[in-house]
Amino acid sequence: MVSSLLPPPLAFVQSYKHFILLPNRFKLHLRPKGLAKSQVDDSILPPLSPTLNKEPIDVFSDFLRYLHKCTIDHIKESRGAKFFSSVEHNIDYVLSHPNGWEGAQQALMRRAAISAGLVSAEDADTRLQFVTEGEASLHYCINKGVMRDAGGVCDTQPSLATSPL
Repeated sequence: MVSSLLPPPLAFVQSYKHFILLPNRFKLHLRPKGLAKSQVDDSILPPLSPTLNKEPIDVFSDFLRYLHKCTIDHIKESRGAKFFSSVEHNIDYVLSHPNGWEGAQQALMRRAAISAGLVSAEDADTRLQFVTEGEASLHYCINKGVMRDAGGVCDTQPSLATSPL
């Protein structure tokens, strides 16, 4: 998995040094606003710094841009620039989101992915897909062969507020 090979996000952290905390749980600012208080309590959600002068969608876009750049750099370093240029226009992206997020939140995430340069507006519908975190867990277990011995997957995440992004 590329994420384990990423360098510390210094450029990302430095550009957001005005956060009281590092960009923690910023993706939750994109959540549906009608969620029950038991799922997300605004009082525990870290606010974006007023000095940052960015909307949550912009922070998410910057984060995707950072991850995208690190991934491309890793591919170029490990497989070569020629290999990357041969596949770069055939890369599809799958973004996960908390269970319960629907079209409005996916539209915001799509805007962030376009702004970050992952896909263009013209090909976003074909090269960008969304999967809930529950679906991603299930597919992971199936892929790893866990489902041969178990009858199902239990998502024990108590609330959306524990999401790392």
